[in-house]
Order: sequence, then structure tokens, then C-alpha cells
Amino acid sequence: MELMNSICKLAPHCKHAGKEGICNALCSPFMLLHGEGNSGLWKATNVPPKYRNVTFETLPIQTDNPTAYGFLKAYRGNVLENARNGIGLFFYSIPNASNKFGTGTGKTTSAVAILHAYLLERVKEDSKGGQKIDQNPALFYKASELQTLYNSQFRGTPDMQEKASLRYYKIKKLLMSAEMVIIDDIGIRQKITDAFENELTEIIDARDSKVLMTIYTSNLPIEKLAETLGERIASRIEGMTEQVAFVGKDHRRGGVLK
Repeated sequence: MELMNSICKLAPHCKHAGKEGICNALCSPFMLLHGEGNSGLWKATNVPPKYRNVTFETLPIQTDNPTAYGFLKAYRGNVLENARNGIGLFFYSIPNASNKFGTGTGKTTSAVAILHAYLLERVKEDSKGGQKIDQNPALFYKASELQTLYNSQFRGTPDMQEKASLRYYKIKKLLMSAEMVIIDDIGIRQKITDAFENELTEIIDARDSKVLMTIYTSNLPIEKLAETLGERIASRIEGMTEQVAFVGKDHRRGGVLK
């Protein structure tokens, strides 16, 4: 039977990686993480394909952001406990003369690296008889895509609106219950409507009250979020996260960071 160590994300952490008769598609941790035909938990995170292979070991922020890197290295070293204590993270940019909008400094890449580290630790924990995984434990969603999905409930034909509504409330339920969530690029749009502000507040409040870990990324510092998201949301995010600043040039132009 074909060995799976070349594609299994657990291989660097597994003593059986590459062993005949063990390291194959029948391995239960492999099936949980990758599924049949790449349908497991790794794909179910909704992490965009360009970030799918990001790990902390390949995180390219140490030179430009040594302080952020050091903090995240410590956080990742005890990621299960930190997440279960609801210690969220808010990654934001500090603009400079060469990068006026603070884009491409590694915020999303860093967030995904933490999410992937958490997912691997959960699968290892499950496989060793610890806390079982009963739903997708980690989820990535762009704030703009969530708002677009919410708005789509009120556009098009009645059939289109019904399908959009079913999808929106399915995603909303997952965002309110997943053990770890990334809400990416929050606050980048103009002032949101009162209706969507209430929806976002409900999601954030649910995660806060259930002590569920959330990573937010934004080009805006906390004090600026209120201008687009409202005081309620900005205050809640501030109260449930550790703030981590990112600086430097826009590495997107070189295809290194996101």
C-alpha cells in the first residue's frame, strides 16, 4: 500500500512516518486530517489554497517582525492551552512611508500558521485518546466574504435568496462554535450597516462567552476599528485578544507574504 508520509501534514511529528504497513491511507489520524481524496479537516478549515501549506516552521516574518515572531513562537508552544483559555489574537499593521496601508506584512500568513499548528495538535490529541474531535475545530473566513454572503440573502430571485440564507446561517453557526476561528481583514470596508453589525456582534459575543479562541487580522489598529465596525465590536475584540503589531514593507509584491 502506498506510503502517505510525502503528503501527510503529521509526518514531521509522527514516529511511524514512512513505515511500511503503518504509514498508509488506513491510518486513522491521516484519514481525520486529510480524508479520502483530500476531504478531511485540513481542507475543511476553509483556508484559501495559497495559504494551505503554511506552517510556523516556514513563517517568513522573523527579520521584519522579530517581536511578533517571538510572541507567536511562545503562543504556538502552548497552543492547545492558550486556545482553551480563550486567549485570542489581534494582528494589525503599523503603516510607514513605503507601505502606507500596512499591507503584506505577514498578518494572515501568521494567523494561518497558528491555526494549522492548533489543528495538528488537536488531531494528535484525538489520536492519543484525548479530547475527541466532534466537528471541524478550526475555521478561516474573510470578513468581507461574510458580509457579502449576508447581503446576498436580500438579492436576486426568491430561490437565490433562500439558498444564500441557508448558507449564511450554516457558516454563522460554525463561526459561533468552532474551537478556533480566523476572521481575516476585519474593518477594511466602509461603515457597516446596523443589521450586519448586529450579526457580527452576535458571532463575537458567542465566541467570547464560550471562551473560544479567535484570531482577527486588520490593517487598522483597535482604536480605528470603531470607525467602520462600531464601538461595540471594537470594544469586544479589544477585550478578548492580545494585540500584535506588524511592520515592514509590502511583501505581497514579491510574493512572499500575505
